Amino acid sequence: MSWKKLLRPFRSKKPGTMPAGLVLVIMVLGLSLAMALNADATLRKSNSKGDGWRNGVASVIATVSDTFQFTFLRSRVDEALGKNQGSKIDAAELVRRQQEADAAQQAQDALEASRHPPTIAAPTPATPIHLWVGGDSITQTLGASLQRVLSTTGVFTSTLDYHVSTGLARPDYFNWPEHLVTDVLPKDQPSILVMMFGANDGQNMTDLNGHGLVRGSPEWLTEYRRRVAATMDLLKSPTNDRLTIWLGPPPMGPGTKVHGMDEIAYIVWSEARSRPWIQYFDTWPFLSDANLQYELEGVSSDGSRHVLRQKDDVHMSVAGADRVSWAILGQIATLVDLSAGKVAPPQSEQAPDTVIERTEIPPTMPGAE
Repeated sequence: MSWKKLLRPFRSKKPGTMPAGLVLVIMVLGLSLAMALNADATLRKSNSKGDGWRNGVASVIATVSDTFQFTFLRSRVDEALGKNQGSKIDAAELVRRQQEADAAQQAQDALEASRHPPTIAAPTPATPIHLWVGGDSITQTLGASLQRVLSTTGVFTSTLDYHVSTGLARPDYFNWPEHLVTDVLPKDQPSILVMMFGANDGQNMTDLNGHGLVRGSPEWLTEYRRRVAATMDLLKSPTNDRLTIWLGPPPMGPGTKVHGMDEIAYIVWSEARSRPWIQYFDTWPFLSDANLQYELEGVSSDGSRHVLRQKDDVHMSVAGADRVSWAILGQIATLVDLSAGKVAPPQSEQAPDTVIERTEIPPTMPGAE
């Protein structure tokens, strides 16, 4: 039997018309196709009504349709039109996913914020900034001078917190990182910290494994860098609203037996570069000559000469501390709007305009102790 004979029952005897049998076949095929394409939707509607036998039929149709991917085209069309296809995801799962997305976004926002210097609200006499200054014994005179300088602006309050013979080398004697996170940050709550260590750190150290490290050795420098970096990270504010000015130590006079200040300055500077919440301040040029060598006396902006260091050639004199303090305030003014206050250093207390911070700190300084 040829294929033409099979089509005879569907041939119309009247030209231009379609036989009833063919119409019936087309309708059945169309309905079957529609059922296949809408199998998943039919099953959902049936489940929602709770019809037992309909559920069974719909389930069979849906299984066959899914197996042969008949619903693929309908699903793509519905997705393009934005129609809700529904799912079996529980509401609690949706909450969990949303919380994860929110946490990821917050982490991204925090990361982006940490790439920029902290935002400190502009102070006024009614809403002053609180500044904490501390460190080893060098910050005793420096801190007192900075407090006096800040008080002239009318927009600062301050706390001085120095501890003699301390630093980062001997946490068993005085643990600065612990003091900062347990006492200073939660209790004093400063918006700005000014700190300096180094004068007591030129000594042998013990690492976390109890190994002795010889001062200035590569292992010693690596361990000291680790301590500086870790302390800097502790000072980071989660809301990026706290600024730390970390001072590099100044050059020391000949015969003081205080060594390695240039190496410590380099470590602090290089670690601060990758942490916008830490701003390095270079004390070295303000307490040295034109060749960046230790200088006992220096010239101020008005041409007057002043002794910059105490007799031990380590600590600053009041005059030396004043010129460094005004320079620190100048750096703060580039990061915080101090227009509501008065920033007017007397020329006799200010270094000449030719004395500026270095743009790069070398690993070592020729002639440094």
